[in-house]
Amino acid sequence: MKRNFWTEALKGGTVVGLVSVAFSLLMKVGGDSTVLINILSIASTVVTILLLFGYTRRFAAQHSASEGFSLSRAVGFVVAMMIFVGILSGIYSAIMANFFIKEELLRTVDEVMAQMQDVLPAESFDSSYKLMRASVTNPLFLTLSSVVSNCFLGVLVGICVGALVRRRPDIFADTNNGQPTE
Repeated sequence: MKRNFWTEALKGGTVVGLVSVAFSLLMKVGGDSTVLINILSIASTVVTILLLFGYTRRFAAQHSASEGFSLSRAVGFVVAMMIFVGILSGIYSAIMANFFIKEELLRTVDEVMAQMQDVLPAESFDSSYKLMRASVTNPLFLTLSSVVSNCFLGVLVGICVGALVRRRPDIFADTNNGQPTE
């Protein structure tokens, strides 16, 4: 069952991740239209939650009535899917940060660090500045931070989804598939 868990989580997470990346691309194409970006952001959230619910419900249906499907298993499954969503989102972020919006990101870091210059001690400012500039384009950092943030989101969404799809084990369920016991 453990292999099936990760296989199903990979399938669901990949679809949710690709949909998430597609919405991100649409928002990028939307440009400066705040209304369009807000509509796409809400649509992205709704579609993501519905997909997570659908895949978790489908996975729960694979469990027998005697086995049930607990809230913790549902949360774990959603978090597992969100790991794969985070990987895809992190790769997308790394590609965007390094090939399409690098100058914009570095300019933003420069602006933020200029404001922090008076707050941070002089000896730590230079190292903080170098670290910030390096981290906004580092593919490993972007992917790991995406995975971690998506896992936290997965816990929150997983609790809600899990509350809807959980099933208590049925102790009276037929576990022999209709075969008589000897």
